[in-house]
Amino acid sequence: MLRRTGPIPKSLQKLPAAPGLSEIHHYLQAAMEHRGKQVEISWTTPDRLVDFTLNIHCPWRGGDTEWKLFVGKNMRLVWDYKSCDVLLVYNLIISSCGEVHQSIQADGALSVSEAYRDSSKRRDTYYMNTAAPVEESDPSSVNRIGTQDNAWSRSTLPPTGDLSLVEISRLLQSILLARMTGRLDIDQTSLHAKVFFVDGEPQLADVGGIAGDEGILELLTWREGKYKFEPRVRVTERNVGQKVETLVIQGVQLVDKVNFIRNVGLLPDSVLLKKHQAISSTELDNLAAHDTSMDAGLLKRFYQAIDDKTAIKTLVENQRLTRSQWVPLVAGLLGSDLISFTNDFVASREEKPAIAPKSIDKSKIHSVMMSLRRPETGMFTYPAFLYFLEQEYFRGYRSGSPLSVMIMEMRVVSGPPNLSREPLDVPAVAEVVRRISRLKRHIDLLAHYEQYDYAMLLPNTKTSGANIFAQRVARAIWSSPLAYGVDSANLSLAFGVACIPDDCLDLGVLLAAAEAAKAQALRAATPIALYRDLKGG
Repeated sequence: MLRRTGPIPKSLQKLPAAPGLSEIHHYLQAAMEHRGKQVEISWTTPDRLVDFTLNIHCPWRGGDTEWKLFVGKNMRLVWDYKSCDVLLVYNLIISSCGEVHQSIQADGALSVSEAYRDSSKRRDTYYMNTAAPVEESDPSSVNRIGTQDNAWSRSTLPPTGDLSLVEISRLLQSILLARMTGRLDIDQTSLHAKVFFVDGEPQLADVGGIAGDEGILELLTWREGKYKFEPRVRVTERNVGQKVETLVIQGVQLVDKVNFIRNVGLLPDSVLLKKHQAISSTELDNLAAHDTSMDAGLLKRFYQAIDDKTAIKTLVENQRLTRSQWVPLVAGLLGSDLISFTNDFVASREEKPAIAPKSIDKSKIHSVMMSLRRPETGMFTYPAFLYFLEQEYFRGYRSGSPLSVMIMEMRVVSGPPNLSREPLDVPAVAEVVRRISRLKRHIDLLAHYEQYDYAMLLPNTKTSGANIFAQRVARAIWSSPLAYGVDSANLSLAFGVACIPDDCLDLGVLLAAAEAAKAQALRAATPIALYRDLKGG
């Protein structure tokens, strides 16, 4: 939910221009490493007319990251948004900076969208593609959603696919970036969606009987279904009015609220309860004013209809509200503590018998985990790596989350040039493990890979995030000698990165892609290579 808050401390980092997608990833990682503390970055428009400040805060108890964008020396709040979707935040920054800047821009000045996207694209390319420089392109060729380091912007849309592996928002963005014309069909159990596109923009939509803009918003909440794109199919009718960029942002916000409602336990048969019987019209107006997704008139009508006995699905049906209408209303009322709910068919907490927690023998857990590790290094064995890789693959398949693998070769070299390449000895490997352990998340897994190489399993991580992590690992390993005789001068590193679904959808292909990227890193004498760059070449 967008809301206004007070001022924040001075900026910690000054950027030469608006942050690119990879930089936003980087600072999100910094905020996650310092939970409970604020991370700030600031920049100035290319013409030096406007200052912006982005504040990032990850709650120490967990939950979605909070982003705040401020403008001017007096730090006027533009928006306050909670999300873990970095692409959405990037698009919000670009669009918001454009709107603010254009209101004061002098005639003939460079368009803010061009200026920002050009500057962010340049630094994204530099930051993400350390293994291979990318030739600069004209600013006007930069697409409206994402940057050129985005995998979707560099690949063609597969003719068929599964929404469990491809987020619908990315699917729409891919169609837009490729300026495709045709029909998108999606089948989800008993529901069917049909959307016609012209030059990447939706023109006619029917999603489970919901038409137009509302249909697109409904589609953005789908997480399952088989899709197929039929190119060059045209229609003359039109019922979609808004641009896909706008609809995607609205849709992502809607999904956040749907997830909030689901997480608090609200069900279609739940009965809403008013917590305060004397809420004024002004208070409801103020609530609607802080969230642009809520209509003040609908909010008042819906709140008045709450009678402490009618199920929410009945309230919605009686008032003929679409999902994009009623979900923000319910989420806003719950979040403001104006209503609660009850599930009549679920026993109350007071009726549940008291249960004593079962004692868990952690020594047994430790015993199992140690049986999966090499005793001399403490790392997981190669068979254990394959087992956990398969488990994360199936988990990602169900949730639609990405999965990255990084295969690492570390050798001690000597002689002219690289005449001898020997694996690290045990003390040096142990030091590598200690340094990586300080950088990785709890869910990341470090393991042996085949005979002499190593691998990292990075769940819920896209190519861009894996690239950033690989850079941090390389810097940490090269920062000081690993052991006697093993320093930066005679240490060769080669990391290959591949990702599902950015690069492929198959586990075997994923490992082969990471190996191919590692081989490219060796050939190019660069520490990190991404499989997506091999495909682009």
